[in-house]
Amino acid sequence: MHASRSVSEGELCDFVDLNFARRLEAAETTSPAQMRALQQYWPDAAYEVIAGGTAAFGGKTYPANHVVGMGLYGPVTADDVDRVEAFYRSRGVPCEIVVSPLADPTLRDLLAPRGYRITEFNSVLIRRLDDFQLVEPDGSISLERVSPAAVKLWSDVVTRGFSEFGPLPDNLFSPLAALPDAINFLARVEGTPVGGGIAYIMREANIVALFGSATLPEFRRRGVQSALINRRLWEAAQSGCEYAVVSTMPGSGSQRNMERRGFRVAYTKVVTVRTWPEPEREDADDGH
Repeated sequence: MHASRSVSEGELCDFVDLNFARRLEAAETTSPAQMRALQQYWPDAAYEVIAGGTAAFGGKTYPANHVVGMGLYGPVTADDVDRVEAFYRSRGVPCEIVVSPLADPTLRDLLAPRGYRITEFNSVLIRRLDDFQLVEPDGSISLERVSPAAVKLWSDVVTRGFSEFGPLPDNLFSPLAALPDAINFLARVEGTPVGGGIAYIMREANIVALFGSATLPEFRRRGVQSALINRRLWEAAQSGCEYAVVSTMPGSGSQRNMERRGFRVAYTKVVTVRTWPEPEREDADDGH
């Protein structure tokens, strides 16, 4: 028998401890710059930092009305959860709290008695970028950085690419085109706009987050997504990013595609939601 080889601490360069989890969650947190961009399109957009997490609201139809990062900087109190719930309830939406497995246990202990339910799991995948190489796409595919003149076209194409998941608000992606550290691309096939992708560099975390990537159904399986992923990662590597992070549904085609490109699962987190009872309506014709 051969003795198993132990791994030294220095070789665990991608080990996900609490400090690394903070960096990864920061890449998915709505920043002040992002909120200012949102407010140009939706004046009611707001955010609040509570217990180390950031609660974001972009409007009643905004798909990312949730708090990310709670409990990663210490214990969470009942008052903290009260503040988060007040933030969302006052705006007429459910309270959605994304729980990292590295969050302080006080967070999950507080959620259970309040009736939170798990609605979703998210796999958080990471990839180092120090050895990333650019691969040019097939000659029929072209990629272009999103210019101010192309923002509406790009936003519309990406929105249509997500059409199977239900209706999305108008101008959902447009604010992200104005961010100074965004890496946004419009993809064309033989000149026809067919998809797009978004990436955002968090300078303080030295991480790029990939999200909002979609291709029109009739143009899928042609290499468009591969081209969008590769180009955004290469641009981020050229900007000095150490890691890329992306969140997917566990066991999904998206997770498989990212793992094929060198990503690995760092951890899985859960999305918990508390909804509010409908207000009782008075009977207008009660006979009195």
